[in-house]
Parts: sequence; C-alpha cells; structure tokens
Amino acid sequence: MEDTTKLLEIIIKRLNIVIALQLDALSDSDLTPTSKRIRRLNDLGLSPGDIGSILGKKANYVSAVIGSGRKTTDE
Repeated sequence: MEDTTKLLEIIIKRLNIVIALQLDALSDSDLTPTSKRIRRLNDLGLSPGDIGSILGKKANYVSAVIGSGRKTTDE
C-alpha cells in the first residue's frame, strides 16, 4: 500500500509539471501574470491546492487571487 501511495505521488507531481509547462507554453509565461494563470486553472475546475501545487504557490495565495477576481467581475 505504501509503494502505491508513493507511486501515485510521483505520478501526480509529474502531471503537475506537464500541466505547468503546457500552461507556460500556451500563455508566454514571461508576459502572463500569475493571477491570469490561476484564474485559467480555476476555470478548468482545479482546486486552489492543486493550482498552488502546479504553480509553486500556497493555496491561501491562490484562494485570495481567485476571490479578488470574483469581486472585480461581480461589481
């Protein structure tokens, strides 16, 4: 069971890397702000924790960016 858990963690980490690289390739990462990438991943249905893991940010930061985006679009 422990080996399965470790294997799944490795697979998830590698998938997160692939997602991050694809996101960078599609959005010209140097020109696209992190907040825009966060909102894009959020729109795709990822949780703040997953988004943070992909982008190397904390879930609290991701949640704050998502929350601030909602406030500005609702007004």
